[in-house]
Amino acid sequence: MALAVADATRASYKGGVWFVGLASLADADLVPSALGTALGIPPLGANPLPGLAAWLRDKTALIVLDSCEHIVGEAAALAEAVLKAAPGISLMTTSREPLRAEGEALHRLAALELPSDSLGLTPGDALRYSAVQLFVERAMAAADGFGLADADVPAVLEICRRLDGIPLALELAAARVGVFGVQDLAAHLDDRFRLPTSGRRTALPRHQTLAAALDWSYQLLQEEERAVLRRLSVFAGEFPLEAAVAVADPGSSGIVDHVANLVGKSLVAADPRGAVAQYRLLDTTRLYALEKLKSSGELRQVARSHAEYYCAVFALAEAESETRSQLEWLSIYGRHRDNVRAALDWAFSPEGDPQIGVALTVASGCCGRASR
Repeated sequence: MALAVADATRASYKGGVWFVGLASLADADLVPSALGTALGIPPLGANPLPGLAAWLRDKTALIVLDSCEHIVGEAAALAEAVLKAAPGISLMTTSREPLRAEGEALHRLAALELPSDSLGLTPGDALRYSAVQLFVERAMAAADGFGLADADVPAVLEICRRLDGIPLALELAAARVGVFGVQDLAAHLDDRFRLPTSGRRTALPRHQTLAAALDWSYQLLQEEERAVLRRLSVFAGEFPLEAAVAVADPGSSGIVDHVANLVGKSLVAADPRGAVAQYRLLDTTRLYALEKLKSSGELRQVARSHAEYYCAVFALAEAESETRSQLEWLSIYGRHRDNVRAALDWAFSPEGDPQIGVALTVASGCCGRASR
């Protein structure tokens, strides 16, 4: 994406466009040297930043700093120093989180487009959406003779939705259409990290598998943030901050900051519309984090906290079902449906607690009848 934008704006920069790939940089102190190497400037001593700034002072150019998330502090310092010294320079950076540098303007990339309703869509209708276009294009390249037939549309849309419209995930899945077909591929999406998927041999290692892409982001988190992300994976669908506090880190004063950081790093999605902000993990991120939760040995306790939280929520909902209108009640409590189902699944599982399951069934069932 950054390369496409750079190419489209190349004519605006007399000094050209310079690409600086930082993904493989292990030592953050080498960020200025990486820029100098990309510009073709000889080594400028132990502190090359002043020399770089001086060399760029009268230039009009665009510099692309790609993959800054693992050296974000040093990238921010470089960006500020360059922009202050060289007003003709523009910087475009790619990162899982903002640099928070002076003069930064943030643009978050949205997922590719998907239809809100797949009922009755023809292949032509489905191909108007960018997620379907990308999947089909890559599937055609990977499977000789593949074409989007009427019977394939529901499965392809299911794949695109379950992969959250993420381009890398769609490309990796489409590469296996020739092996599984779209129907079987859609049926095995819960095992997406175990499916034998791989990207281009020439791609960065973290872009060759879906697990590797998420490993890259997960390993960059602080340990407290990793723990919160793991624990948030018990939520099915959206949840309020209050629920995150109760389930992911009860008693901790840092949970709000951790959730905010995970939102900033694009690992938790936030929807601030409405009276209460709602959060959720994308399906792919949730499945990845859930595997981490299972391997951590925390699943049973976190799942219990999740079920107990919704028991408390619906105890209040039961009382309010007599005083609120059906429409008002549903707007408040109807959004918890997926989480109630997840809590009941755990409660009646071999590792669960049937007493919590019975209490939640009674509370949510009574409320449902009362609201009708």
